[in-house]
Amino acid sequence: TRPACLEACPRTAIEKRKEDGVVVIDEDRCRGYQFCAEACPYKKIYYNAVTGKSQKCIFCFPRMEKGVATACSRQCPGRVRFLGFADDREGPIYKLVNDWEVALPLHAEYETQPNVFYVPPLSPDLIDEDDNPTGKPRIPAEYLESLFGPAVHKALETIKNERAKVAAGGNSELI
Repeated sequence: TRPACLEACPRTAIEKRKEDGVVVIDEDRCRGYQFCAEACPYKKIYYNAVTGKSQKCIFCFPRMEKGVATACSRQCPGRVRFLGFADDREGPIYKLVNDWEVALPLHAEYETQPNVFYVPPLSPDLIDEDDNPTGKPRIPAEYLESLFGPAVHKALETIKNERAKVAAGGNSELI
């Protein structure tokens, strides 16, 4: 909602599209100063040394305008990427964010009011030198909390509980 990169650009080369909220860089205006990359708390802007411009994902807005899924959503081998709007009460994004509370924004503490949500990963166990699981998670809980905030613990517990329900022969709308 409040992209830090937009405010950091001295060339006003960054805009947030009114129709869908996608943040784009006008490469004709960009001079590659990289203030936007420095300001982005998500580190999603990169400098293209060949063109001398800053670039970022455009959420495949030309595809979205035609009603076609983004390339990353369409080609995801695990079919785990969803594109939708958080206020669509019938859509999967709304349910993951609001009903199940397992989809979380990255770095909410930066107060940019992010509109991209992630389901945090369950971590497999660390493996010891003899290739045995240690019972300790490979992804430290502190690291996940630094990305998603304290709500990550409840989200992971919900996911684990729903997976256990399915493993025991039950059903889960979430899983």
